[in-house]
Amino acid sequence: MNKLLTTALLFASCAMAQQEPQFTQFWNALPYFNPATGAREYDHEAYANIRDQWTNVYGNPSTQLLSYSTKLNGIHSSVGGSYMHENIGFSTFHKVKATYAYQFRLGRRTFLTCGLAAGVQYMKNSGVFVTGPGIDPILDSFMVPSTRFTADFGLAFRWRKLDLGLSATQIPQRKYANGYRDALHLFGFVGYDISLGSISKYKPGFVLRPQVFLKTDFNFYSLDFNLLFKYDELYAGVTLRSKDCVGLMAGWDIKGKFRVSYAYDMSFSKLNNGVFGSTHEIGLGFMFKKRVKKMNVPMPTDAF
Repeated sequence: MNKLLTTALLFASCAMAQQEPQFTQFWNALPYFNPATGAREYDHEAYANIRDQWTNVYGNPSTQLLSYSTKLNGIHSSVGGSYMHENIGFSTFHKVKATYAYQFRLGRRTFLTCGLAAGVQYMKNSGVFVTGPGIDPILDSFMVPSTRFTADFGLAFRWRKLDLGLSATQIPQRKYANGYRDALHLFGFVGYDISLGSISKYKPGFVLRPQVFLKTDFNFYSLDFNLLFKYDELYAGVTLRSKDCVGLMAGWDIKGKFRVSYAYDMSFSKLNNGVFGSTHEIGLGFMFKKRVKKMNVPMPTDAF
């Protein structure tokens, strides 16, 4: 019984501390975290992300994310949407958002994009508690499903090979019938492409991309330090997440239109006491009608 209670409290704390989903390959999920990042490189972008965290644990966080964005040619804008499904312990979440972004050209190779997102989140706790007459009313309220409005705001800036962004999600901080409350989250990313030369003038060069991804709800924070190496359609890299894990990743952009990628995380946090398993993450991407010739931009900054 004590073990069950400990597990319940653990996953309750995970649900509070990890309200927004975690992705090691965050560039595949940027339109979800920052509405200003959709369809900046391609006319159409669609991404699917599947993450199974702490695989060996019953009730572990399991997340599926779909996003799509498209360029509105002629008005410097893009529109899109995303759907996220996540199970953590006793809790199930569904979130649907629509996005709009407008791009300002500040120079020949300098752009500032502002984005807005709005949608709804549904939350439900399930099946492990007995409720009804005579049962603690706190448990009764804990089992009540509810839906709340959510909204995000984001900025993205690009100058030559520098790419950075800042966004806030769950801005309304709505409270649900079961007492759960959306926490305001802040996300920031920065990346820079370093050209390492090419073995042939007919082939794209080697590119090294260091990048940082910040996530915080102002109580907890996480920093991802990534180092990615790309040549032609293939890339590989390593990530270090503060106080949590180290991860390895690899991907293949097939003909610059289809992406298949994988990441594997190995936790070293205090929670990893032999109970938690490793984390697996799969990414798929579909990018159509590229707006800039590949020979002019050796690596799409949004997609990488």
